[in-house]
Amino acid sequence: PAIEETIKRFEAREDCRVMRVYNGCGILVAQMRAGETPDSYFACDTSFMKQVQDLFLDSAQISTNQLVIVVPKGNPHEIKALKDLAKPNLRIGVGHEKQCAMGVLTQETLKQANLYNPVMKNVTVQSPTGDFLVNQLRTGSLDAVIAYASNITSAKSELESVPIDIPCAVAAQPFAVGKESKFKYTALRLLDALKSQESREKFTSEGFHWKADAK
Repeated sequence: PAIEETIKRFEAREDCRVMRVYNGCGILVAQMRAGETPDSYFACDTSFMKQVQDLFLDSAQISTNQLVIVVPKGNPHEIKALKDLAKPNLRIGVGHEKQCAMGVLTQETLKQANLYNPVMKNVTVQSPTGDFLVNQLRTGSLDAVIAYASNITSAKSELESVPIDIPCAVAAQPFAVGKESKFKYTALRLLDALKSQESREKFTSEGFHWKADAK
């Protein structure tokens, strides 16, 4: 949601088509290591960009995204901190630790809080995307999920978030252009579009924190 409008305007301006492949970063990195060669990569966290940095020019950080605990409106299970996710009989959803940055960061956050084993005992769903977890929460299949702040911007009437005050619970999103891309200069202009003031406003409205210098 943070980039779609910008890409559509870019396509109209440049008279081109930008083919998007949205997925968990672990899955995307595996595809690249298997031979896929995208013209650019917008990673969900710098840790995944580093795994394929040899395929790209220097990356530019665009934004950050905070991990939060997401619960139904009214917080019926009174979850006020990470430790409350270890309460008996809760159904918890988290990111898949091998398929997405959200899962990796969740794992590290729980370990730093000394809560990995107690909380993981309650985990019934692991997903490569936060949107899937939020949808499961909305249907009543889960009692709480750990997802990004941006994942609940479209469902604030039904859900609320509980902050996670641990420094590692923040993902940084870098964008890079492929070294061997045939459309290198077009991809660099797309980067400029993503760093624009209009793009910044869209990112912040979707729950991200802005890190790029607006142009």
